[in-house]
Amino acid sequence: MARLVVEKEAAVAVGIELATFRAWVESGRLPKPLPDCGKYDLKAIDQAIDKISGLGGATNALDAWRITRGK
Repeated sequence: MARLVVEKEAAVAVGIELATFRAWVESGRLPKPLPDCGKYDLKAIDQAIDKISGLGGATNALDAWRITRGK
């Protein structure tokens, strides 16, 4: 599958209903489509889901330091 997809393909890739996908995008849980092309970046969506799942935290001391420094 391509990295940039239309809304329906993004919902299918994530495994949720289109209405739920739209609600999550509207609430900020998932990223909006890219400007100018209107397509969704599956990599960005994966990162957002990692955060929701609790997988987006620091994986080592350097990452923890970067997070506290806002880098």
